Amino acid sequence: MPRSFAEIYESWEQTHDECRAIEKRARESSDTTGVQDPDLQINRIRRMESQDELDLHEMILDDALAATRSFLDRSFAKGYRKVRIITGKGIHSKNGEAVLRPSVIDVCRSHPKVREVSVPKASEGGSGALSVILKAR
Repeated sequence: MPRSFAEIYESWEQTHDECRAIEKRARESSDTTGVQDPDLQINRIRRMESQDELDLHEMILDDALAATRSFLDRSFAKGYRKVRIITGKGIHSKNGEAVLRPSVIDVCRSHPKVREVSVPKASEGGSGALSVILKAR
């Protein structure tokens, strides 16, 4: 004879402590000192807001690259995990081709303290900016 949902739930309730399970999960997700799945951690960082921002508009290439290196070093030293670098789209450059953006991407990707470089969502600058995730200290 099939059991009703109420009977199944009552049986489950007697063998499981739902409140304790919820509390345990909350502790595990908020605990940053223990060993965690690195994929879960990086996904959390990708979703977070940028902690600082560098705007390279109006800079010449050499100054922009030096500012980028310095910004990444300072951000890492402060313990930041996600920063934004505004490069612009390059539409005001000669021939409408970006000069800063490709070079800044190269600097970020080769920087020893950078884990990941990506294009942020449109609401965060889109193709005129870079989202940079720094390594943990």
